[in-house]
Amino acid sequence: MSQADERPIHKQAHYLLTEIQHNIRTGGAAYTEVLSWAFEKIGIAHFSYVYVGYLPSEVDKAVILGNYPTDWVKLYESLALYRNDPIINHSSTTSTAFFWEEAVEGNNNSKHIFDMSAQYGIEQGFTIPIHEPGCAFGSIHLATSKDDSEFTKIVENYSYLIFSISHLAHQQRPIVARLEPNRRFTARESECLHWIALGKSYGETALILSISERTVKFHAQNIIKKMNAVNIKQAIIKAIRMNLI
Repeated sequence: MSQADERPIHKQAHYLLTEIQHNIRTGGAAYTEVLSWAFEKIGIAHFSYVYVGYLPSEVDKAVILGNYPTDWVKLYESLALYRNDPIINHSSTTSTAFFWEEAVEGNNNSKHIFDMSAQYGIEQGFTIPIHEPGCAFGSIHLATSKDDSEFTKIVENYSYLIFSISHLAHQQRPIVARLEPNRRFTARESECLHWIALGKSYGETALILSISERTVKFHAQNIIKKMNAVNIKQAIIKAIRMNLI
């Protein structure tokens, strides 16, 4: 692990945050590079930013950015481990930062995930969840090996800076890690979904929008398919959770 920057913390924080703000906006590879550089300056070797647009157990995909070992990230994504990862699941239910042992205590189901990650030097860590309206959230994960006795001290000493960097990372995340709700539904589908969610029947919705009930049903079926739901009620619940309506 590289040595932490020796300058006073307040001066270091100003310097790092200024550099991040000036360089992170370029997105893409620069996003990971500038955050890797910033965390390395305070003595943290591995970080990842994870964006989940829905409930972890039901999400189709999680966006994972950062400098975790590439082979571990590929394995993690291929097995969709984010669906039952106790760190991601805990992040979905809290806005309070936490050390990983707080999330895995008493959770026997997490052992196999940590056994796998340990092979890549990912054994202990600290997570900062950042929530959006609905169920969508991002989270910054700082990780190291179990032999890193300085990790907890570094996190505690640089907590303000780590929180500031994490929120910048979330705000300036690349487009791949952003929901685009206005593009999910057509304008007419959004109108139908709005009125049906307010309790209107297909017939009432048709009258309000001056279209046929058959057309409303057609749009409702499209909404159900797009939300990967079994019926319109489930589609509405999922849309609300994703802050789409």
